Amino acid sequence: MSGRGLLRNGDYLKLLSGQTISALGSAMSTFVFTLLAMAITSSPVQAGLVGAAYALGATLSSLPAGAVVDRTSRRLILISCGLAGTVLYGSVAVAGWMHRLTIWHLLAVALCSGVSTAFFMPAETAALRQIVPAEDIGTAVAANQGRGYVAGLAGAPLGGLLFTVGRVVPVAIDALSYLVMSALLALIRRPLGAPETHDAKPEPMLRSIRSGITWLFAQPALRTIALVATALNFAANGTILVLILDLQQRGVRPSVIGLLETGMGVGGLLGAILTPKLLAMFSTGAIAIVGSWIVACTFTATAFTSAPATLIGLLSIAMLLLPALNSGLFGYQMLITPDHLQGRAQSAVMFLATSTQPLAPALGGVMLASFGHRTAVGVLGAILTVASLLLTLSRPIRSIPLLSEVKAATTV
Repeated sequence: MSGRGLLRNGDYLKLLSGQTISALGSAMSTFVFTLLAMAITSSPVQAGLVGAAYALGATLSSLPAGAVVDRTSRRLILISCGLAGTVLYGSVAVAGWMHRLTIWHLLAVALCSGVSTAFFMPAETAALRQIVPAEDIGTAVAANQGRGYVAGLAGAPLGGLLFTVGRVVPVAIDALSYLVMSALLALIRRPLGAPETHDAKPEPMLRSIRSGITWLFAQPALRTIALVATALNFAANGTILVLILDLQQRGVRPSVIGLLETGMGVGGLLGAILTPKLLAMFSTGAIAIVGSWIVACTFTATAFTSAPATLIGLLSIAMLLLPALNSGLFGYQMLITPDHLQGRAQSAVMFLATSTQPLAPALGGVMLASFGHRTAVGVLGAILTVASLLLTLSRPIRSIPLLSEVKAATTV
């Protein structure tokens, strides 16, 4: 598996470039949205509702979105979502410049942006499968992972800097980034139409959603991947929140607390760089099992220390194999899923992984307040351990070979 083929793939480079530009813009606006909400309301509770609105829109829309993606032109969906982002975030910039921005406006934009993301992600996965040859899927997914970490590392500081220039400047730049992404997507030459099927008439929406979920859970490896992704996402997010709140209660400076996210970003970026070589050397099943145990052990170890430097080191180590784990498992899912089910398979996993996400901060906060840092992290660490055991004991997971050896599914 090599990235040389991807560098000669013009359509892939357009897709990656557009997403990278948009991801940086989104990282800036996501950071600034909380600041804008605080400036408007002076209420941390109301400011926190902005993120909740985004998550709600994404979660409620994910399953229907997957069904729509599997019966509609992927190109149309991708470009439409990009243009929707331009309109949504452009409206915030205009309202801010006119001094008419309200918390309700921010909530509406966050909700609609979550809905747009629910459509964009499965459409992007399906498009990537159509644009990139099977032997390069792992490298392409790893590049996407690296893009996200770079955007996360650079977006918040850059957004904060531009916020001092003008409150809605980062949001205006994000709106422009969506427009640039849409233009690049429109230049992709590869046909990205609706998947070809032998069905004369599409299934009704609810039946289509059910058939996608049924197919996913009938695949032993994919069923395990979906369940483990849900547990890992829930417990990891809860642990990070507990650590941040515990450090805050101990009087640690916010700038130092912020280094937790920086450490995770650096570890993830390094892991993304190593991912293509790891996927070429080790089986996807082995990477998934080892990677999950590293996450479980390092996150659980944070229960026994409150030293910021140690916590930063542990979280950095935790992230090193996570890009390879994600690239391997989701690359495998992408390869074995028929084209006409790509949207629904991706959306089902996304729904499971995000549906419990709002509960993680609540549970973490309650356990921290009731039992303390060590117990809270210990309980969440136990969930991570169970998830790792599920991967280890799963014969279908252990049997996943090198990603380059996985046979790609036929169209139908």
